[in-house]
Amino acid sequence: MATINPVIVPAKVLKNGRHKVRIAIAHNGETRYILTDIIIDSDKQFKNGAIIKRPDAALLNTKLRGLVQKYQDIIDKLEYINGISCPELVFELKNGKQMSHRSIKSIVDEYLEISDIKPGTKTTYISTWRRISKYLNGSVLIECINHHTILNLVKNLNINGFKKSTIRNDITFLSTIMSYAKKCGYATYRVYPFIGFSWPQAEPRNSWLTVDEIKKLRDIEITDKKLIMCRDYFMLSYYLGGINMADLANINFNESSKYIKYSRRKTENNPKQNKFVEFFIPDEAIEIINRYKLTNGLLKMTDSQRRVRMNGFFKIHLNRLANLTGIKNLIYYSARKSFSQHAFDLGIKTCIIDYILGHRIDKGGTSLYNYIFVTPEMATQAIRKVLDNLK
Repeated sequence: MATINPVIVPAKVLKNGRHKVRIAIAHNGETRYILTDIIIDSDKQFKNGAIIKRPDAALLNTKLRGLVQKYQDIIDKLEYINGISCPELVFELKNGKQMSHRSIKSIVDEYLEISDIKPGTKTTYISTWRRISKYLNGSVLIECINHHTILNLVKNLNINGFKKSTIRNDITFLSTIMSYAKKCGYATYRVYPFIGFSWPQAEPRNSWLTVDEIKKLRDIEITDKKLIMCRDYFMLSYYLGGINMADLANINFNESSKYIKYSRRKTENNPKQNKFVEFFIPDEAIEIINRYKLTNGLLKMTDSQRRVRMNGFFKIHLNRLANLTGIKNLIYYSARKSFSQHAFDLGIKTCIIDYILGHRIDKGGTSLYNYIFVTPEMATQAIRKVLDNLK
């Protein structure tokens, strides 16, 4: 038989030292937790399943007992409880009639806690929700969000000067939360709010450089060490097929001195035929790598703890290089965009460009790629062709 108890989980302590009270569901040898909206200041305010040493302890304990009783009532009505797992039981408890009328904030909190997302993505989602919640009351019930709500949110984001790409990302996150709520049974809609919605179109970043501009950047005579480093890292990205800083930061060049093999972090969990990007490192890149490689094989200033600092470094010094060279729209991403454009201009097959960039290879409506593969040798030859075009 299932047991239900209010608990706090020490491993889940919040950054400020506070704790969220949870309902522990133990069943068939497993334990799962259901979040409540009750937060206490420290573990000293909780003992033996009850809240203590607070002026509102009696009120909060009454609320906890009510939640426990609701879950117990659902369990008592389940005739098949012994035949379901603990996670399945928790699903029943969270989706019972007693658990309807959820606020959007509570669903966002739940989604961020239980979803299998990367820490960086979670941080982005938290910032996204913080921006959305300025214009959308977090206490509004998820089932009360309608088409008008979404249009009004877009209007407010536009009024406050956010870019179309940012607005699109915000609305996409809201759509994800609403889809999650539907799947969990937290909300039903007679007319789904996104039906007929015109998604904001992100403006393409025209940040690719011409071959002559790449040459100009490569050959500019500078003595400032920071400008030299900035230019070198930009060219290294170009020489390595437009590699992103997040991927470059994790490559151990002691192990990969001549041959590079990595999984693009941004899409590593996406299903695709080409899990890894592989090719021989061109001589132009080896020269830069040897200049900045640390004893542990990583590149100087590119470890994960300092990547945010590197982003700021590029923003400042690429602007300086842009002023010196007269090149417009110069950002670190320009290396990736430029490599792609130059490869395409040289007639390199798009499937090979996709492979080098770490994208999913587009089959183009044909089943041919069920039988053949883009190989590291093809990627090596393609990169060599692009770099030879700079001579």
